[in-house]
Amino acid sequence: MIDAPQTPDTTPHPEASPRPAPVLANDPARRLDWRRLRGPAAVIALLALTAGAVGQALGTAAAGQLAANATVAGLVLLAACVVGGALFDGLGQVVWASVVDRAEGKLRSDLLSAALRQPLATLSEQAVGEVLDRVDDDTHAAGRLVRRQLWGAGRTVVGVVPMWIIAGITWWPAWILFPLLGGIVVLLTRPLLGEIARLKVIEEVAWTDHAAAFEEAVAARNDLRTSLGQAFAVRRVAQLSAMVHRKFKDVVRVEERLLRRAGLVLYTLLAGTVVVCAVLASGGSLSVDQLVTLFLVTALFVGQMDNLVHHLPDIQEGLGAILRIRQMLAVEPEPEGGDDVPGGPLQLELRDLSFAYAEGTFALSGVDLMVPAGETIALVGRTGSGKSTLAALLSRAVEPERGSVFLGGADVRDLDLQKLRGAVGVVTQRTEIIAGTLAENIALFADVPRSAIEGAVRELGLSDWTEGLPDGLDTLLGPGGTKLSAGEEQLVAFARLLVRHVQLVVLDEATARMDPLTEARVVAASDRLLAGRTGVLIAHRLGTIERAGLVAVLDHGRVVQQGRRAALARTPGPFRTLLEAGTSDGTLEEVAADAETDGPETISAQTTDAQTTEPDAVGGRRRAGTPPELTPPGDGPSLARGVLHALFVRPKWGAFGAVLFLLGSLVAAQGALSGFLFGRTVEELGAGELPVGLLATLAVLLLMQPLFISRAMGVYPLWWIEILLRIRMSVMHGQTRQYRLAPTPPGEVVARSMDADRFVQYADRWVDFVNGLAIVVVTALISGTWTAGAVLLAVMVVSALASAVGRPIAGRSAAGSSAARARFGRALVSALDSARTVKLAARTPDVRRHLGEVDSGRVKAAIFEHRVQAVLDSVPLVTLYVGVVVAWSFLLTGRWDLATTLLVANAVTGFAWFGVVAGAVVTEAPGTRAWQVATARFAGGVDLVSREPGVDLVTGTAPAPSRPSASRWTAWSCAT
Repeated sequence: MIDAPQTPDTTPHPEASPRPAPVLANDPARRLDWRRLRGPAAVIALLALTAGAVGQALGTAAAGQLAANATVAGLVLLAACVVGGALFDGLGQVVWASVVDRAEGKLRSDLLSAALRQPLATLSEQAVGEVLDRVDDDTHAAGRLVRRQLWGAGRTVVGVVPMWIIAGITWWPAWILFPLLGGIVVLLTRPLLGEIARLKVIEEVAWTDHAAAFEEAVAARNDLRTSLGQAFAVRRVAQLSAMVHRKFKDVVRVEERLLRRAGLVLYTLLAGTVVVCAVLASGGSLSVDQLVTLFLVTALFVGQMDNLVHHLPDIQEGLGAILRIRQMLAVEPEPEGGDDVPGGPLQLELRDLSFAYAEGTFALSGVDLMVPAGETIALVGRTGSGKSTLAALLSRAVEPERGSVFLGGADVRDLDLQKLRGAVGVVTQRTEIIAGTLAENIALFADVPRSAIEGAVRELGLSDWTEGLPDGLDTLLGPGGTKLSAGEEQLVAFARLLVRHVQLVVLDEATARMDPLTEARVVAASDRLLAGRTGVLIAHRLGTIERAGLVAVLDHGRVVQQGRRAALARTPGPFRTLLEAGTSDGTLEEVAADAETDGPETISAQTTDAQTTEPDAVGGRRRAGTPPELTPPGDGPSLARGVLHALFVRPKWGAFGAVLFLLGSLVAAQGALSGFLFGRTVEELGAGELPVGLLATLAVLLLMQPLFISRAMGVYPLWWIEILLRIRMSVMHGQTRQYRLAPTPPGEVVARSMDADRFVQYADRWVDFVNGLAIVVVTALISGTWTAGAVLLAVMVVSALASAVGRPIAGRSAAGSSAARARFGRALVSALDSARTVKLAARTPDVRRHLGEVDSGRVKAAIFEHRVQAVLDSVPLVTLYVGVVVAWSFLLTGRWDLATTLLVANAVTGFAWFGVVAGAVVTEAPGTRAWQVATARFAGGVDLVSREPGVDLVTGTAPAPSRPSASRWTAWSCAT
């Protein structure tokens, strides 16, 4: 061992040993349940939801009274119930949007903390795309689940009770039938829900693998471009896309069975109620108002329950995201707590240190070493001898055995991990730059005084260099900012150490990427850094270890020689052999003499001369010039052309599914054909006849509805997934093509691409909009009056006009929300790429706070967007129920008969979604177009849903990578 003063007893005390931070069930940050939504605003929203659902149910009773005896008072009561309920529902949605978006932001914050607090080894093994998928995409899915699906489910659950009461009062068997049929639906669907949940987990694994491969390809675009590796990336992503398709199709098959089962049960209830009640009415057991009330309330009940069942797969998908979020929230964090690091320079002692990696790779064995406080030791040896592993153990980047590594006489396993890493400064061969300014990169977002940062820059001789940057210390670096050379990045790493109060400096090949002149300057700065501190140097260059007084030679994980550098240089042995191999002229005497005479003063003098003779080297002003102009890639097709093209992608899924949805809407519980046939039935009953033919036709059509809808849900989602995957493939292809695009941070590219649901949803809006127009035409034809169709059309027109008024605000809110999400994705990916640097610098809380500040802008933008959307979505709902009141007012004035009134009222009630869609095609257009333009530029200006030549994402086929010919290699080499 190297002679050093004796250290006091360092036997660790059990009570001083830090323990892993427990994942407590009662820790709010580690919990994901309804309590995240608690607050006065949530109570207000739920009360408004209840008022709206009750008002809608009471409206059916008011309509039944109007059918028997149309009066102005009855019409006013109907308007108060349904229009007032719609207003309350709209108010509740506006408030609920704020509650959910804030809760989603807090969840994202807690999930980010959990991800960054993982042990370094665990975090390093996770693909950046996987963590991004959890923190960004899954929290977004969870927010959408609570904001939309659970709101709709809550509306159904709350509304079912008053519907049941009204039906039971009207016809006593309803007290039994409603809960009985509801229980049967639960029994039939529950096993399938478990199967869906199981398959969803498998599907999400496929999505995660796809996201990771997509992110890796975008991040490695320059390497793929220069190595002509695009074909490999395209084939890999195509194969993973096919896997997503297969796993998603497995889920869809089960969902189709679930919808068919539940739908047949519910529509059997409706059809049976209509037939039985019609028979009773023909015998005088039921009055007209009871018959109408019972039909309307049963149709409303079936429609609400059917809507809930349709959303169960979406709810299950959201629950899958919640499950994955809970898994990450439950990961074991790094140990917390422990002793403080002793003050002043730290004595380093290794006692019989042995270490092997988890996969069994041998690294160190029986290492004994002592470095007195304030001295510097150089670790030398061949590649793979264990030098870097030894350095990693000092900061607990990997955990040493207890009782083997001591700093200042304290076992590092007993020290607080954050404080230990704060006291140990590590610079490796690779320096990671985070998206942020130069000053933020030096401080790593910690609260470091500006004067301290400027002082570090001066001490490194970088003042001229920083002044030559576009904005000095405020110049943006990292993704999307100014690019630094390898040497410049290392200078940033040294500056990071200078602004931290480190006690032990570990330089692991820290100057390996620098030219000799830059290395000499950094050596001078590092000498000042090492003054008064303990140092550990790892290097192969002789010049790098000249400032170390002590040397230890490692070979195959063992220390084979150690001592004073000057003495070892003269003594035959491993160190002398390394010197002979590294000395160009083989004169050991000169090397030994240099070892004795060269000190900080000599190096500083050499550095000063170098600075005088080489003003353009690193540390001087950067050369500036006009950057090459890049041809703009274009904005892709117009929004209309893009949507039209998307609608005809795989028509056996998209177009066929859209037709099935139209047929299902016409014969639904609240469809135009159902309302018309029931109206005619009521008229025939009023004339004293039992219309057997009408009842049979109505019953058959009602039972066809679940068959239409379940099949549509079996094919249409496949189209949706195909569009999402095509967009990702187009972006990846554009990012890796030979012609360079304007540089954009990979995180922003990935985040934009993952927001592709925005475009597919807008295309889906147009499908529903066209179906709505078709329902208007059918309503006018079967009623025999264009006025009936005009009422439905008025709902769509008023909704569209109201949305047109709010379009500028909606467009700005949607574009702002999308841009905020992209900014967060860029910052998050950059932080995850630099996770090792951040954690070893004990800056995790600071970087976490910075990401929180970036995300706060996203939360504010999301709240604004969803509030605007909720207000605009409530306009069609209010307009819809105004249409219902208008339909019954025409009965009151004698303009329509009861059949036409029931036709229009029933059709209008089931027309709510189409009114929302009419407004959405207007309000969502600006935000969708902004997203489309930005994403198309990432893809090279192409149509995002166009299929790449030879690529089939369903089968996973893609052109095989071909080896370039010799002439092509020569041409490419010359071009690069």
